[in-house]
Amino acid sequence: MRLIHCADLHLDSKMEANLPASQARERKAELLGTFARLVAFARQQQADGVLICGDLFDTERVSAKTLRQVLDMMAKAADVEFFWLRGNHDSALTEGELPENVRIFEENWTCYRRGSVVIAGLEPENWDTMYGELKLPENTVNIVLLHGQVSTQPGEDLIALPKLRDKNIDYLALGHLHSYRKEALDDRGSWCYCGCLEGRGFDECGQKGFVLLDIENGSLKTTFVPFASRQLHEVAVDITDCIRITHLQTAMEQAAAGISPDAMVKFTLTGTYTPETQMDRTYLTRYFGQKFYFVKIKDESRFRIDPGSYEHDISLKGEFIRLVMASGKTEEEKGRIICAGLQALAGEEVTV
Repeated sequence: MRLIHCADLHLDSKMEANLPASQARERKAELLGTFARLVAFARQQQADGVLICGDLFDTERVSAKTLRQVLDMMAKAADVEFFWLRGNHDSALTEGELPENVRIFEENWTCYRRGSVVIAGLEPENWDTMYGELKLPENTVNIVLLHGQVSTQPGEDLIALPKLRDKNIDYLALGHLHSYRKEALDDRGSWCYCGCLEGRGFDECGQKGFVLLDIENGSLKTTFVPFASRQLHEVAVDITDCIRITHLQTAMEQAAAGISPDAMVKFTLTGTYTPETQMDRTYLTRYFGQKFYFVKIKDESRFRIDPGSYEHDISLKGEFIRLVMASGKTEEEKGRIICAGLQALAGEEVTV
C-alpha cells in the first residue's frame, strides 16, 4: 500500500503579506496548482490514498471557485482515496457534499480499514478524554491522523505524545507545523509533521513537500519528498567591510550564490556601517528583483562611528556630524540622519 501524507496547504490564502497584488494572485494560483500536481503525482505513483492532516484551506470562508476546483480534482482521481482531517482553518463540509472517494473524520475516533492497514483520526472537542478512547488492533499497520501542536500534556490544540504511546500506533501523521519533522513515538511507531507544501512567508523558509509512505508485509517506510514550486530563503549578509554600493552588491551576490532564480529571497543586512557607507536599498531591491522571483531587504545593521575622527573637523560635514552625535537620538536614528545628511551635502539623492 502506498500513501501520501500532506498538510497545511492553506489553499485560497491571499498571499498579500509580502507580495504586491499581481504576484500575490500568481502565488495564490500556484498553491492551487501544487495541489493539482500532488493529485497527479498520487495517480502516477499509483498511491492508494492521500492523508490530508488539516488546513487544506486557509479560512472557513473559502471561495466557491476554489472549493469547486479542489473537489473536482479529488473526484477526477477516482482511483485514489482522500482521507481529509479538517484543521483549525478549514471549511466545514458535510459528507453529502464530498466526492465519493473522500473520507472525513468525526468528533469521535473514526477508523477506516484497508486490508492490513487501519487509518484512524478525529477532530476532537474534548482533548482530555480522546486518548483513552483510542483502540487499535495489535496485528495491523496503524496510522493515526491529528492536527495540533505536540506537547507533553493534553490541552486544546495540543497533542500529548506520552498519552499516545503504547497504543499500537505505527505512524502518527500530524499537521499544524509547517516544517518537516519526524521522531520516535515509542518502541513501535513514530510521529511526523510533513510540513506545508508551499512556503507562504519568510517564516516558512527551506524545503517544503510531503511524506510518501510505503507499506509492505507489515513494515512501513517513509520518504520526505520536496515538492514546492518555489522555495523561500532568508540570507544574512554582513556589510561591515562594505563601503561602496558595489561592495554591498557583491556581498549579497556571494551570500545568495546557488539559489534558484525562481526563489523568493529575503536579505537581512547585519554588521555595522559608517558615515562613508553607500546604502541604497531601493537600487539593491530592484537589482536583485531581476535575479529572483521576489526580493525583500531587511536592514539590521548598526551604525558605527569614531567621534574622535570628527572632533576637530572644521568643515560643514564635521559640524553636522558633531551636532547629530550630541543629540538625544538613538544610535540607529543618528546613523540614518548622518547618512542622509552626507548624501544631501554631496548633492546626491537621499536614499536612506
